[in-house]
Amino acid sequence: MKHHLISIYTVLAAIIIGSTAAFAGENLLRLSDIKVNRVGENLVVALDISPRAVNPGRDKEVIFTPVVTSADGKESVSLPSVRIAGRNRYYSHLRNKDLAQGEKVYDASSKETIQYRAEVPFEEWMKQSKVDVRQSLANCCKAAVLGEDKEIARLDYEVPVLNMEEAYRFVELTGDSAVELTAEGRAYIDFMVNRTEIKPKYRRNRIELAKIIESVDKVKNDPDATITRIAIKGYASPEGPYSNNVRLAMGRTASLKDYVRDHYNFDPEIMHTDYEAEDWGGLRDWVEKSSLTHRKGILDIIDSKMEPDVKNSEIESRYPEEYKLMLDSVYPSLRHSDYTIKYRIRAYATVEELLEVYKKTPERMRPVDFQRIASVYPSGSEEYEAIMLKAVEIHPNDPQSNINAATIALRRGDIAAADRYLAHAGNSAEAAYTRATAAALQKDYDRAARLFEEAAALGLPAAQAELERVREIQSRPAVEYLVPTAE
Repeated sequence: MKHHLISIYTVLAAIIIGSTAAFAGENLLRLSDIKVNRVGENLVVALDISPRAVNPGRDKEVIFTPVVTSADGKESVSLPSVRIAGRNRYYSHLRNKDLAQGEKVYDASSKETIQYRAEVPFEEWMKQSKVDVRQSLANCCKAAVLGEDKEIARLDYEVPVLNMEEAYRFVELTGDSAVELTAEGRAYIDFMVNRTEIKPKYRRNRIELAKIIESVDKVKNDPDATITRIAIKGYASPEGPYSNNVRLAMGRTASLKDYVRDHYNFDPEIMHTDYEAEDWGGLRDWVEKSSLTHRKGILDIIDSKMEPDVKNSEIESRYPEEYKLMLDSVYPSLRHSDYTIKYRIRAYATVEELLEVYKKTPERMRPVDFQRIASVYPSGSEEYEAIMLKAVEIHPNDPQSNINAATIALRRGDIAAADRYLAHAGNSAEAAYTRATAAALQKDYDRAARLFEEAAALGLPAAQAELERVREIQSRPAVEYLVPTAE
């Protein structure tokens, strides 16, 4: 966040510091062009002093000391003093060299304007503090007599937080694309050696084929679902020649496709197949999670650029015991068929239907469906927010759902969560507005102004009002000068 630095007011006319009884009859110190700045890590106080405005007498001097004091009065720091002395007192200092380090003395009769400048490290407590002028009258023989401190500036670097309660905005969810869902499974169909046709009664095939049929039936018999695609991908194990495994993977996958299609008489357009001759990925996953003695060596071979047949032979020849273990316990599981059933959910007609779906299977709802049931409740209510958060859970890439979820997070003070949602909120006017709101809550008013301006330019009228509030904060002076203009 770029801090709004101190505005500098120039006092064009001279001002006279208030007097005390100790200064009765004396002309007092006259200041002009007062400037207080925070520059980097320092606080800088600068002002002009007119020595001729002071008439301390030949043997006296006026000591001027700027003092920075915390708002609660518990902390303070004095800046180097300036002494404006009568003629005798002035030369006395020059002869005796008795000034403290950093102090300077000036002849009260000098016509030259003193350009005072001093800086001190900026402390945290100075964010809310004041600058006083402390004057005292001294001579050679008596202790200095303090006059009244005069406050010349107040500092307020505590950037205020805008009250954004009225600024939070929810957007209407309009996404109405049909919901597409997926059911997935894996079957281990046993084939006779070097054969590709399916024997339903062979070994455990009855059970494995039933898994596929049950998965398809579950979707096919669902009155809300329409199957749009069935994909089958067959895998073989690395055992045997790669070329033969290609033939087996292709042929066995085609056989399974025909089995499913014949069972249901599906349109050929929805049936799709793929194959992977040897499931090296599955083997690698198993080895990586294993505690094999030569685990790393086997992984190096699997990850190498060797031809598949060479890889298999290398593992067998280098690590025969572990190869036999994998051949017996792992390779059979690498011969599998993965199936995916994609289906489309119908649109629900009534809010009553949607409320029931929301309770049981909210993943079947479109963004616009969440909006319909949320509208039953007051905007921003607990029920409304719960529905909107479920919407973004089901549709994590929907920009409108992310905007609303971010707004909820901001209302709850969770900036980190809001930022995560806003990363998926798109580039609409509403998205820019919500990002601007998040920036304003973090007192990053420069970014907030840019984003509110962007949202306004994109056609969101509410952004203009917030932009003006932010600009008011930006133009707020960090230093208030308390010196009247002299006539």
